[in-house]
Amino acid sequence: MKIIAFVGETFESFGGYYYTKPTSAAFLQDAVGMDQVFVCSPTVIAAEQPTRFSTKVASDHFHTFPKYSSTKDFVLKSLVNPGFFKRYAKAADDVIRQHPGAYFWIRTPSVGSIVFGLRALKAGEKVLHHMCADASNTWRDAKYSAFEKVFGYVLSRYIRHKLKQICRHSNTVNLCTGNALEDFSKKYAPDRTVQFVDVMVKPPKQLVEKPVTPGFLNLLFVGRIVEDKGVLDLLHVASRLGDQCHVTIVGDGPDLDKAKSLAAQLCLAGKVMFTGQLPHQQLSDIYNQSDLVVVPSNNHYEGFPRVIMEAWSHHKPVVVADVGGIRAFVKDGENGLIFAPGNVEQFYQSVAKIVADATLYTRLRQGAKVMASQSLQTYWLNVLRTKLVQHNDA
Repeated sequence: MKIIAFVGETFESFGGYYYTKPTSAAFLQDAVGMDQVFVCSPTVIAAEQPTRFSTKVASDHFHTFPKYSSTKDFVLKSLVNPGFFKRYAKAADDVIRQHPGAYFWIRTPSVGSIVFGLRALKAGEKVLHHMCADASNTWRDAKYSAFEKVFGYVLSRYIRHKLKQICRHSNTVNLCTGNALEDFSKKYAPDRTVQFVDVMVKPPKQLVEKPVTPGFLNLLFVGRIVEDKGVLDLLHVASRLGDQCHVTIVGDGPDLDKAKSLAAQLCLAGKVMFTGQLPHQQLSDIYNQSDLVVVPSNNHYEGFPRVIMEAWSHHKPVVVADVGGIRAFVKDGENGLIFAPGNVEQFYQSVAKIVADATLYTRLRQGAKVMASQSLQTYWLNVLRTKLVQHNDA
């Protein structure tokens, strides 16, 4: 079974291979084998051998596509320079013609993926449609200007219209991450929609069940350090909790210095540790040392934060903002607590409640253990393989 995957991330070319960070292409390679996966994405030439990567593709299994940085960038390039869209469409059509009978993998709401998927369907090919984020409300984010909000709203309506076309097509298998996207897809293709997360989580090599100190929690945040991921909210919560918590923040991003400055202003020295970006193999130890993983996102673009499943694979409960499709898996009071995004008071109350109630923490940790097997890559590989067999037999 051959899969042609449009993944969108920019790959670095070096020595006959293409390299980049974790992508769904790596998941697909594990699902059907490296020889059966061909990747379509923008590229740059690397000056030296990349060392920090999770996806590696041989040059004879790679198709280079015109580069764009975002949906907005794609649309503007297409409007200002019609030749950009023509080159993009031609690249898609050339790939589709080279691989008749294959499955064509797209990840939406990426506009490049939407274009690629629609052209594959028009050519009579089969599409694996991974809906991994909801673009319908991203225009609401506070970081956008009034003009950008109007532009974003109009574009989001157009994208939803195109997503409906892809979802309802008989040649499409819809793989939805989170309850919101699953509900959307089931309106148009209930029999060809399944819940799916392309996690790469492996069973921890070592699982430490450390006792929890009464009245104290080690909190962990793993992710990109940007304001709309709720990092600054977390620091305010840590300040209010005082000696009842220690916070470890893993990741890098444009707001790292801003977060460090706020931590200093709040006198959190010794209570908050910034590790920077860490190799994946080091994260297991960090999870083992934590008691509770927090996911306080306050944006409108989240699908389902995969860090939740990384936490559960280590039997750690979560406190999460009610964004994207988290309710597909997070059950409030069972394997975590849910609070309103951007509501720092609710965020604080959720963590404080767990700090003060050892029985509640024990129940949440048991719920996390229940979710552990469903949080591993092997579980979702089986979901994908089963759906492919069903679709081929239909």
